[in-house]
Amino acid sequence: MFGVGAHEGEPHPAHIHTGTCGELGDVVVPLDQLALADGEGTGPESARAADVSETTVNLALTDIIAGGHAINVHESEANIGTYIACGDIGGVVVEGRLIIGLGELNDSGYTGVAVLEENGDQTDVTAYVPRSDDGEGASGTPAAAGETAESAEEVAVEIVSYTFPEQLEVAAGTTVTWTNMDSVPHTVTSNPNGDAFQSGALREGETFTFTFTEAGTYEYFCEFHPGMKGTVVVT
Repeated sequence: MFGVGAHEGEPHPAHIHTGTCGELGDVVVPLDQLALADGEGTGPESARAADVSETTVNLALTDIIAGGHAINVHESEANIGTYIACGDIGGVVVEGRLIIGLGELNDSGYTGVAVLEENGDQTDVTAYVPRSDDGEGASGTPAAAGETAESAEEVAVEIVSYTFPEQLEVAAGTTVTWTNMDSVPHTVTSNPNGDAFQSGALREGETFTFTFTEAGTYEYFCEFHPGMKGTVVVT
């Protein structure tokens, strides 16, 4: 888990950058810091709270997407140089709304979701990063980044909150089954162009299975939400 627990009451600075999460450029516009909403909580204690940021930026959604941008989340103001989650801005815009996943960075354990919605010549940006029961960052999938599936012959991966495991390590001959737990369609598409595997659109509850017979590194993504990325390392 991440070295300095930023979820110990400290908000997370966030920005829209040029470039991609793999190669961030300059800050284009700052977003409100992610923090818990004010007020008294209700509901069961088992409910997982989320830090939230809501910002209206003076950029049109079409310009943000076309210009090539990413949303980057930092650990804290004190550790502004430490990135904990990031999402490339792109995908399918439905009724003026784009939803992207915020993937984990630097083994932080933090993942999340950002919603970008058209507001005339502006864009409303809402970002969410959930908290686990112990107050630290929580990955949205049961197969956490870097998890090793040792000699398992079958591995199950749940697609939750627009998130794939950042890295999954399996032995050659392992069969991996992805299940879409989100209410919107996703794909499991290998780079480049789905030559190794291509699930097609998976609706909520649908699965895709692929057996990795050869050692290697297999990168994949969701065609509907390009910020959703994962890697399977086969040994």
